[in-house]
Amino acid sequence: MTTAPPVFLFDHDEMTTLFPNSSVNMTMVRGSPSALKIASDIVIKTTLIIIMAGMGSTIEIKPLLQHLRRPVGIAIGMLSQFIVLPAVTFGLAHALQMSTFPALGMLVMASCPGGSTSNVFSYWMDGDVPLSVAMTATSTIVATGMMPLNLFIYSRSWTDETLVIPYVNIAISFVMTITPAAVGMFFRWKWPKLADMVVKCGSVAGAIAVVLTLTLMSVMYPFMYRASWSIYLGAFLLPTVGFLFGYLVATLFRMDTSRRITVSLETGIQNFPLCMTLLTLTFDKSMFALISLFPLMYGVTCILCSILFLFLYKICVFIVKWNDKRGFYTVAKSETEVKEQKA
Repeated sequence: MTTAPPVFLFDHDEMTTLFPNSSVNMTMVRGSPSALKIASDIVIKTTLIIIMAGMGSTIEIKPLLQHLRRPVGIAIGMLSQFIVLPAVTFGLAHALQMSTFPALGMLVMASCPGGSTSNVFSYWMDGDVPLSVAMTATSTIVATGMMPLNLFIYSRSWTDETLVIPYVNIAISFVMTITPAAVGMFFRWKWPKLADMVVKCGSVAGAIAVVLTLTLMSVMYPFMYRASWSIYLGAFLLPTVGFLFGYLVATLFRMDTSRRITVSLETGIQNFPLCMTLLTLTFDKSMFALISLFPLMYGVTCILCSILFLFLYKICVFIVKWNDKRGFYTVAKSETEVKEQKA
C-alpha cells in the first residue's frame, strides 16, 4: 500500500515572497515537458557512464586498496558530509529566515551523498581520484542511513511529514558510479594505452555534462531564476560552505593538498538528481516549483562555484610554475655571470 504524498497549503503572499520578481502561475509548477525531461535523463546518464569510466581509468588498484584498508580520508569525508554540513545548513536556513519550502529543499540537498561531478572536478584539480571515487561510493551507501536520520533530526522545524527516501534510486546511483569506474580500472590494469584514451573521453564528457546541465536546467526550469535574494544567497553559500568546511576538516587532520581538495569537493558537491527524486516522491506535483526551487538554484550555483574554484586553482598552479621557472633561470644566469667574471 502506497502513501499519498503530503500536500501543503500556501497562499499568494508566500508565492510573492519566493518569486518577488514576477508572477508565477500554476503552469510553472508542473515542471518541464516530459519529452525533454526523458531526453535530458538519457543524455545525462549516458554522459555519466562515460565520465565514471574515464575517472576509473585513472585509478590503479593499489592506491584504491590503500584508501579502503586505511579509510582515514573516507571517514573524514563522511564526517564533513553527513555531520558537519547538515548541521551548518540547518543554521544557515534559520539565519536566512527561509520559509518552509526552500528550507526543506535546502536541507534535503545538504543531506544527499556526493555525486559524480565531484570526481570530475577532483581530476581537473589534481585531486586524489581514487579517494574521490571511494568517497562517492561510500557516501552513497552511508546515505541510506544518514539521509533519513538527518532529515528526521533537522526537518522538525518546518514539517512533521516523513520524507520518502528513494532507496531504489540510491542503489541505481551506486551501480552507475561503481560499474563504469570498475570497467575503467580494468582498462588501466589490462590496457594502459586504451585507458589513457578513455580518460580523455571522460574528461571531455565531464565538460559536456557541465554545459548540458546548466543549459537543460535553464530551459526546463526557468522559474528558478525569479527567486528571492535569500534563495540566491543560500544557494551560493551552501556549496561554498561545503568546500571550505571540507578543506578545513581535511587540513585539521593534516591531509596532503590533493586529498584536501578531494574532501573539499566531495563535501561541497551533492547528488542533485537524487535530491530531485526524493522531492518528486515525497511532495505533490502542484508543489514542485516551491519545494524544488532551492535545489534547482543549488544545481546551477554549485557548478558555477566549482568552475570558479577550478579557475582559481589553475591560476595558482600557473603562478607557482612561473615563479619556479623564473627562479631557475635566475640561478642559471647568476652561475653564468660568476663564470664570466672568473674568466
